[in-house]
Amino acid sequence: MSISTPALTNFTAGELSPRLEGRSDLSKYYNGCRALENFHIHPHGGITRRSGFRFVAETLSRDKPTLLIPFEFNGEQTYVLEFGEDENGQGKMRVFTDHGVVLSGGSEYVRDIPYAANELDALRYTQSADVLILTHPAHPVRKLTRVDHDDWSLEEMAFLGQPEAWTENNYPSAVGFFEQRLVLAATPDKPGTIWFSRTGEMTDFRLKTREVPLDGWRDREITDANSDGIRDGKAGDTFTLLDGDGFEQSDGIKGQHPDGTTRYYRYKGDANHVASGADKTITFQASPGANGIEAIWDANDALQSDYWECFEVGDRTDAQAGDDPLSDDAIEATLSGRQANAIEFMVPRSRLWLGTAGGEWTLYGAGGDALAPDNIKASHEGSCGASSMRPESVGYATLYIQRAGKKVREMAYSFETDAYVSKDLTVLSEHVTGDGLTQLAYVQEPDSVLYCVRKDGVVPAMTYEPSQDVTGWSRIVTRGKVEALTSIYSDSSKRDELWVVVNRTVGGEEKRFIEYLEADFAGEIEDAFFVDSGLSYDGEPTSIMTGLDHLAGETVAVLADGAVQTEKTVAPDGSISLDRPASKVHAGLPYTSMVQPMRIEAGSVRGTGQTKRQRITRVAVRFHNTLGGRIGPDLSALEPILFRYPAAPMGQSVGVFSGDKSVVFPKGWTREAVLTVVQDQPLPMTVLLIVPTAITNE
Repeated sequence: MSISTPALTNFTAGELSPRLEGRSDLSKYYNGCRALENFHIHPHGGITRRSGFRFVAETLSRDKPTLLIPFEFNGEQTYVLEFGEDENGQGKMRVFTDHGVVLSGGSEYVRDIPYAANELDALRYTQSADVLILTHPAHPVRKLTRVDHDDWSLEEMAFLGQPEAWTENNYPSAVGFFEQRLVLAATPDKPGTIWFSRTGEMTDFRLKTREVPLDGWRDREITDANSDGIRDGKAGDTFTLLDGDGFEQSDGIKGQHPDGTTRYYRYKGDANHVASGADKTITFQASPGANGIEAIWDANDALQSDYWECFEVGDRTDAQAGDDPLSDDAIEATLSGRQANAIEFMVPRSRLWLGTAGGEWTLYGAGGDALAPDNIKASHEGSCGASSMRPESVGYATLYIQRAGKKVREMAYSFETDAYVSKDLTVLSEHVTGDGLTQLAYVQEPDSVLYCVRKDGVVPAMTYEPSQDVTGWSRIVTRGKVEALTSIYSDSSKRDELWVVVNRTVGGEEKRFIEYLEADFAGEIEDAFFVDSGLSYDGEPTSIMTGLDHLAGETVAVLADGAVQTEKTVAPDGSISLDRPASKVHAGLPYTSMVQPMRIEAGSVRGTGQTKRQRITRVAVRFHNTLGGRIGPDLSALEPILFRYPAAPMGQSVGVFSGDKSVVFPKGWTREAVLTVVQDQPLPMTVLLIVPTAITNE
């Protein structure tokens, strides 16, 4: 026999695939877990129990899906927008900020939107300042503008030179910005086509324009004949055609606005004048005669737009036949490849990254120049294929869901290959995506974590820190199904918050709740929030907590003044009775956090310890800010970790503990050296190191 004490120093490989149970030769095997549930992985190695989800409100409809959209006006004014549908089938939008619903006149601010609940999965958006641009293949492009907290306007965008392809039920489905251009792409009948607006003008999609004044527009000038000193083309003013010159529809002339500023005018009427043999004077008239033409402005300074167009210097107008487009004109391009190239997403970088059903592309200006109609270049970078789900930009990479929905890929530039590659981030943990992923949300602070929505409602969470070679997955599980999520920065807590829509069964009835993930535990046990769909009370000592109406009939866990009380059933009026009065109470649905490292590889004098009969006699764990928990071989046989000391007063919390604890392991000889650490009370736990004492039978 041999005795060994292998040290499990970090868990940065996260939950590994069951297919890797025999890969003890893999370096990540020793940093991985068979199961990692309701824990977050820290980039520096340890794992922390995730905080609870705090209840905010029920969704607009219990029976229909809801979409959450982040809106960040600045670092201090951030919102979560709820898009849903009421019981009458009318699309509705509600606004959340500072962890609550925005009110208007004492009531919730809710406005109508034209999107039905079954259309929300195809809705895409991008933000510019206080405007959110929305696209959907069955709806015209719209802009949502924040006027005030409780005042949001929604209107169709009016475009100059709108592409003819944009027709009813055939509108762009992807949207973004690139090099000061609005980019729209992928109508149902042109899924591989992409449209760029004119540089600096996101509503101008004219492909060929000229800048006013055009050639020849300075050659003719209006002469003031009204003695008002303004050459504005009112009745009585004139202009001269030189011998051999003509003036007809689409010709231009220089003059002034009635306010005296310079203007150029283009004629739209039917008059046709030619100076033949001598110069000819043309007079602006209300009712034009032989040598007359319609006045540009009437007596009330109103432009006669049936006959004239008015331009300022630098305005754009349509190019004449044969003219080339200007370098900042709008662009239309179609991807061509051997596979389907329906554009699913766009990400602006130094190049525009495109995810299509058939592969990954980059689009940019050839030679490193700014994108222009005459230098656009598209490169096919890969053939993995992307789903239509919105990707997340993280550092130098873009993380997206592959076409089948079961892999998360990292698209990034590779210096070694001088190309853009899409690395599979689930290759060692393919099981965490289950039957497929439907949504992504990225949280940057305090740790870099990508959250995913799985079809069964589980939330795979990947700690992503490529500079430290950390790509570790865990699973967030709650009582119910997470259906949607988003993240938004909170200036009050100086972190990114994860907001979710959770489908929960309460009292036998299906309900949908909007909740957000509380901040990581900071060290004061009275503030520990480790319950789901929970709420808190903070005030004078009380023996009754109210406000839990949304959980009526359910059993909830309770932490009162830092001490765990017995679980309570919520009364129909939303109240619970405490075991003893408390001034700070947290109550909500309980959940279990569990870490189970890979099978212990302690080695033996005859090589590996795998498949040999082994016995773990003791497990020591190094904790940080922890209270409570149990250790054993599996969930059916667990020994409590003791934190209370004899001098501690009963009925009060002993506070959190940082240091080493050791437990005698309740398991005999086995060929599976497996240990499990569990926290199922509403208390914090951070695991930094696990050291089992193992005996191997040679």
